[in-house]
Amino acid sequence: MVTERGTLIYTPKHKMHRASVVSRENPERLESGYKYIKNRTDILKTYDLIEDFEPAADEDLERVHERSYIDFMEGYCSRGGGFLGDSTYVQKGTCMAARYSAGGAIEACRRIKNGYRAGFALVRPPGHHALPDNYGGYCIYNNGAVAARWLQAQTARRFRVMIVDWDGHAANGTMRAFFDDPSVLTISLHRDPQGFYPHDGFSHQVGSGEGRGYTVNVPLPAGAGDKEFKRACEEIVFPLAKRFSPDFVIGCNGFDSHYSDNVVGLKLTSESYHFIAHELAHRYPRKLAVIMEGGYEKFNGKLLHTILSGMMARDNPYKDVEIDLSGSILQKGSVRKQTEDSIKELKTVLKDYPLGDVF
Repeated sequence: MVTERGTLIYTPKHKMHRASVVSRENPERLESGYKYIKNRTDILKTYDLIEDFEPAADEDLERVHERSYIDFMEGYCSRGGGFLGDSTYVQKGTCMAARYSAGGAIEACRRIKNGYRAGFALVRPPGHHALPDNYGGYCIYNNGAVAARWLQAQTARRFRVMIVDWDGHAANGTMRAFFDDPSVLTISLHRDPQGFYPHDGFSHQVGSGEGRGYTVNVPLPAGAGDKEFKRACEEIVFPLAKRFSPDFVIGCNGFDSHYSDNVVGLKLTSESYHFIAHELAHRYPRKLAVIMEGGYEKFNGKLLHTILSGMMARDNPYKDVEIDLSGSILQKGSVRKQTEDSIKELKTVLKDYPLGDVF
């Protein structure tokens, strides 16, 4: 089947994962977005809403995570769970919810591989902080990494996957999963991790062994907005993508980079989300699956509408209120200068590696 339609993957089974205390990572952040989308006729005309799919199997998880870690997590859940630390909690149903989260990422990739134009996996718990052998930052299993390895397992040849993560926090777990692997290019645009969670994802971290140069971290200063984000994409992300020439692109979306989030401190508006979704869907192999990561504020539904529209080359349906997001002219100049310096430093670092000849 080949279709110009998109697919939106969601399951209410994510509600099996709920903290016993107040947490920003809660079922409502997905439910509100899904309810909003189900009332948008323009989306229903172009997207199939899929709620019936399989959870990730052991073999799917084991392509990324150590068996001992999976056994630990499953055992902890079966005993009722509790707070693990590093902002991560589990309950009895958490591991099954996490398997459906990873399974939803796989399902989006499967449907695109079988002919859909693009796909979005609206799933939780998120995944990009989950290491091969550990949890972290609300994350249990690394959904994007599991989906990438599933794609590679479907073909005998060396299948190139590019993962672009624009959550406000660095994709440290995804970075570690592919640190020595040149078949997966991981790019993370995030707030500068100096003194900020996860305290990982610096520009000098470029991979190891054969994978050197295939891990790319793009730190943005607090206060960075649409202009800084778009510049980082145009000068770093898109040239590297063209040089790498991926067979498939996975986007890891975080709405916590939006200006409404009072924790991260980035200042993106809906324009950046529409921009990245449109460009990744139309510049490269025309195979893009986007997976939900963070995003905890009231604009989730509108921003999801924005991304789904961008992926299908429709206009941005949600225009943020025109406000001065960067403060004074002096503050804007400082943020712009910090961004320029960060991009320049990153280009210098990457020039020594295979994909760096684009700079």
